Amino acid sequence: MIEFAGTYSATLDDKGRIVLPAPFKKELGDLAAESLVIEKNLHRECLDIHPEKFWRKRVEDFKSTLDPFDEDDDALLQFFYQNFIKVTMAPNGRINIPDSYLQYAKLEKGAEFIGMGESIRLLSESKAAETIMNKADFLAKLKEKRQKKV
Repeated sequence: MIEFAGTYSATLDDKGRIVLPAPFKKELGDLAAESLVIEKNLHRECLDIHPEKFWRKRVEDFKSTLDPFDEDDDALLQFFYQNFIKVTMAPNGRINIPDSYLQYAKLEKGAEFIGMGESIRLLSESKAAETIMNKADFLAKLKEKRQKKV
């Protein structure tokens, strides 16, 4: 089972290409030959990268909640499909990110990859610094979540 973890710095070249960190490429294993899905994160100005295998399940789960004959559901589906793109990874781990996705995440030169379990988050260096949660906040939020389950 894939479990992306850790944080890695990277640099985008002038053409919007970035190399996936070696530990993430290794974690992909045989899935590295499949497409990757780049999604505009709905909560932050960053991108989430998903192996296509896991993305397919997410798409099916989402589509199963929609009525294809409902106008609002049609709008939801359109937004959903406009929010991601499939890309291939070069054998050396290089990914070409479309300009509109770079602009959405405010990615220029310096970037950080963060392992998020079955996906990988890609943020600009400045956004990555803004999203770091301190230990005290983490413990307080964790305690709150655990109390809700009881």
